[in-house]
Amino acid sequence: SRNEVANDPSLGDFGFEIIEHFQNVDINPAAHRESVFFMIALEARDQLRQLMAWQLSQLFAIVPLVLTGGWDHTENFLNYYDIFVRHGFGNFVNILREVTFNPLMAENLTFQDSKSGSYLFETTGSYTHADENYARELMQLFTIGVFLLNDDGTKMLNENGEPIPTFSNDEVMSFARVFTGFVQSQPRGNFEENDSSWNAIDELIVDPIYHDKFPKHDLTGGYIGDGYPLCV
Repeated sequence: SRNEVANDPSLGDFGFEIIEHFQNVDINPAAHRESVFFMIALEARDQLRQLMAWQLSQLFAIVPLVLTGGWDHTENFLNYYDIFVRHGFGNFVNILREVTFNPLMAENLTFQDSKSGSYLFETTGSYTHADENYARELMQLFTIGVFLLNDDGTKMLNENGEPIPTFSNDEVMSFARVFTGFVQSQPRGNFEENDSSWNAIDELIVDPIYHDKFPKHDLTGGYIGDGYPLCV
């Protein structure tokens, strides 16, 4: 994982525990990540950064017990949490990018291995839409919310006095096509998992075979990518 350091075999086989720190203790594997978090949160010198990371992690929440290795793994969850430590004082767009390409979020909100409708039609003959879960939560929970707001935080109203939605299901379906083709990186060694069939540490990659190749409309009547130089 990013910024990982080599193991020191001379230290022996240690568990993580708050009171005894890195004393050799028999501890439930499920408690490792919580113990590491609390040691850092209580004792780190960059307390404001740790507070920001905690707040951001509550916005971009994942549910460990529904994820592969959610009960007894540590490194993949700490690797996810480190996104918010790194960017606690940074750019929100960088957080969105790293969260989107993280395997835990992709499994949590089910867009990992989502395939374009054109690919599925060409290979199976079925009409199937891309997985909409992440596209909807990205807008509804992570960024713009469900209603347009005034500068004072009150809801904007239309001529009938009704709140104005920020997006419709058409935008959800369009944005869902953006998040097709996201697959795990190749399995590798040198991290916690011994199972060679999955990789919950390294960023996802976009498989062009599964990715939707067609234009996707945005929230303003244009298309995603308008304003960027065309490929030549």
